[in-house]
Amino acid sequence: MKPLIGLNVDVDVTKPDRVRVARLYYEVIEKAGGIPVLIPPSKPAVMRALLDRLDGVLLIGGRDYDPTIYGETPHAEAALLHPDRDKFDRMLAKEAIKRNLPVLGICGGHQLINIVLGGSLIQHIADALTLSTVIHRGNGKRVHHPVDVTRGSKLASIYKTEVIASTISSHHQAINSLGRGLKAVGFSSDGIIEAIEHVRKYFVVGVQWHPEHDYAGNARLFRAFIQAAKSKQ
Repeated sequence: MKPLIGLNVDVDVTKPDRVRVARLYYEVIEKAGGIPVLIPPSKPAVMRALLDRLDGVLLIGGRDYDPTIYGETPHAEAALLHPDRDKFDRMLAKEAIKRNLPVLGICGGHQLINIVLGGSLIQHIADALTLSTVIHRGNGKRVHHPVDVTRGSKLASIYKTEVIASTISSHHQAINSLGRGLKAVGFSSDGIIEAIEHVRKYFVVGVQWHPEHDYAGNARLFRAFIQAAKSKQ
């Protein structure tokens, strides 16, 4: 039976009566053998009832999470999520991880995993790494850079390599201090954390890049996620 994979959705900050999700997020789930299920912001009881039926959760990217969660004030370059999404995403991620459901976080979803486990973010990479030559965000254009993967990590076993030659990058924030139970397993050449894994949970993985924009180059990641979800059925 194909596993059911929940995806959080975005709340339009200008039209909050509307929710949306980029097609690529649910298309890669279908390509990898899963069935995507969109999860709009809802009451805790509804969210828990949905998780009772799901086999895994994909946490999508988007705008910035409220940094007051980790004790900081918003940076001048911050573009915050709608509060409804921010609050719901944190609740969803915490509950999914608590249940030991397979969780894959992409870009903002990768950062979300870290935040809900007590970690913090670099709010604006350009301020923190003034000498870095790595371009992490292309201002509307796709930018690429390699990622070094830690030997012996789950991610290295998935990709069958210790260097992912090209990742699609679009972010101005990054993980700073790691959350509880997490280890950094992927890095750009300037030291930015590009991938994380939970050391005790079955499959909790976050990647800072956008693998959904290059399914062929990242099919192993999505298939491993779907296989983990199948094993939880």
